[in-house]
Amino acid sequence: MPTAFQKELVTLAHRLADLCDLVAIALEEATRSVLESDHTLGGRARDQGAAVTSLGAACEDQACALLALHAPREAEVKAVVAAVHTAADLTRMGGLAREVAEARGPVPPEARPALGRLGGHAVAAARALRVVLVGGDGTGLGDAVSLVGSAEREVRAWADGREGPRVAGFAVELALLAAVYGRFAATAARIGHRAKGSTPSEA
Repeated sequence: MPTAFQKELVTLAHRLADLCDLVAIALEEATRSVLESDHTLGGRARDQGAAVTSLGAACEDQACALLALHAPREAEVKAVVAAVHTAADLTRMGGLAREVAEARGPVPPEARPALGRLGGHAVAAARALRVVLVGGDGTGLGDAVSLVGSAEREVRAWADGREGPRVAGFAVELALLAAVYGRFAATAARIGHRAKGSTPSEA
């Protein structure tokens, strides 16, 4: 039968999953704001990023309280430490979503499909990560992260092929934006790997 500590750890895991939901929503709205040059959506994405920061801090506080109020076993301590790192990494992902929302545009029409695919795959990675955080397998996450890598290369290839001062400037911005999505997906992959190796067994 699960102990009180283990039940609280499950509650923390679901709270981290809620944090992951916020991250996915923030990136989805940030991507739409860039593709549509919609400042309202950009503002909403930045608000979601602020909510991510707030909930991430609350998750870290909850994890620290678990250590302070209980006498967990070694495996359980590792799970709590992993939760602290996960909260911090998800907060960073929220920051990357804000970076997307703050990107300068407009995106050239011919680049929008590739950037849309990149954003969609990155959002899918965050949603697949949520499944991992509540005990699911990581198959969907691995597939999404791989697709982000392919889409990032596609966007970079488009940017590298631009010439002329008017388009070259935004081509550089677009390449940098693609790298932000790449870091977002890489962070999701790191969290997923950690989560699969840090769940303590029940007593």
